Amino acid sequence: MTSRSPDGRERRRASLQRVPLFARLAEAQLDALAAAANTRRVAAREELFHKGDDASQVFVVASGRLKVTSTSADGNEVVLNLLDAGEVVGELPLLLGGQRTATVVALEPSELVVLERREFLRFLREHPAAATELLTVLAERVVRLSECIEDIAFLGVAGRIAKKLLVLAENFGEQGADGLHVTLRLSQSELAQYVGTTRETVNKQIRLWSEQGVLQMTAGAITLHQVDELSRLAGLVVS
Repeated sequence: MTSRSPDGRERRRASLQRVPLFARLAEAQLDALAAAANTRRVAAREELFHKGDDASQVFVVASGRLKVTSTSADGNEVVLNLLDAGEVVGELPLLLGGQRTATVVALEPSELVVLERREFLRFLREHPAAATELLTVLAERVVRLSECIEDIAFLGVAGRIAKKLLVLAENFGEQGADGLHVTLRLSQSELAQYVGTTRETVNKQIRLWSEQGVLQMTAGAITLHQVDELSRLAGLVVS
């Protein structure tokens, strides 16, 4: 559902202001951008867009969490990225004027600020500093992609699962009395897609680590008890 209500304008403005890409705008410029934008709400498990769709909009996550996925011809799905509030999605094909290169699905009810391609490109032309910031965002994604390729080449499956759990903890973690809680709930199938392996492999490894006291996973809720051990397995510390 897409809307452009006066009340929603203030929420859009606040959402845009939290994003580094737009944070340096003057008050009047931010107001104008928020006025030109729309708001879209998606339910949990609803697609924001599908791979192959025409790209005519860029989105800023105002609230909620989403996953970026791609599916092979035989139906195997991989999770490429996980999005939280304040992140921008859909900008790359928008710049190229092509089609969506991945599918984005909400993991929970989410609200997004929507900018049409025309408005977004005009914004970049008028604000070179923002264009530079966008290049930084894209470069960081290339670095993450390179790291994923290295992990597949150099880490075993246990190491890759451990590293992805640490990434989840870094991005969505809250420290508790009993360990580090990952606030983003993922099924074992989704965790397997994020790692790039099978559900059976993840299930076996999670069960082993649960028995060893390394972590606990119940109904998608993950608590890490031994972060140092996971870091060792991920190759992030010298054993």
